[in-house]
Amino acid sequence: MALSAIVLALPIVVVCGAALNGGRTMTFPPREPTLARFGEFFIYETVWTNALGNSLIVAFGAATLAVLLAWPIAYLLWSTGSRLSQVLAGLGSLPFAVPPIVFGVGLGFFWGFTGGLGEIWAGVVSHAILLMALPLVTISIGLRAIDRAHLDAAATMGATEAVTFRTVVLPQTVPYTISGFFFVLVLSFNEFIVMFFVSASSYATVTLQIFNSLRNGYTPTMAVAAITFIVVSVLVFSAVARWGDLPRLMGADQSRN
Repeated sequence: MALSAIVLALPIVVVCGAALNGGRTMTFPPREPTLARFGEFFIYETVWTNALGNSLIVAFGAATLAVLLAWPIAYLLWSTGSRLSQVLAGLGSLPFAVPPIVFGVGLGFFWGFTGGLGEIWAGVVSHAILLMALPLVTISIGLRAIDRAHLDAAATMGATEAVTFRTVVLPQTVPYTISGFFFVLVLSFNEFIVMFFVSASSYATVTLQIFNSLRNGYTPTMAVAAITFIVVSVLVFSAVARWGDLPRLMGADQSRN
């Protein structure tokens, strides 16, 4: 475990150090250490600030849309278990199992025919469809975790299905819904392949801008972008571990507690 921690930590240390370079080359140890590259990424350089803004729009939009699409499917599957709900759940999970390059090429052709190619909303929809399986799984886990005795008690007291959903089902599944939202947020923020095809060079997210900047070699600003990815991932997954039901999300059998 210690060796694994060292192997994971060393590249992060190098990247963090490289981001402090005062020049335009990425060297380690850094030469003329400065925080100017952070200012370029977050404030001064329009190319990077626009890319960061696009990444946030796509990530938050995709996470919100994915949760909104996954909730009715997960609820229908949990409440009825009908063949229709099973088919919808399978279709919702299928894009996540398809190789990203295949999915990206297919979406590129689709948006090209429908007029959405190069539009940022098409990127939001593409990521939402690609990653919808994550909130679908987390919400389904949350629904299965609900104690049926609570539902029986609500029914005994005369609660309608809508009231039961609002007062029993929804509050108990909030952590799982938020967890699914965060999972999509992080993966969308870091995703490159699908966005490469659907953006059609009309706009750039941070991952695409890193790729475009590679033509001029490795620069310290790219290291700042990498640090941003790391920080966002650590914060989001820490939040899931703190407020979500992480053992159950990881597949632990809670019945043995």
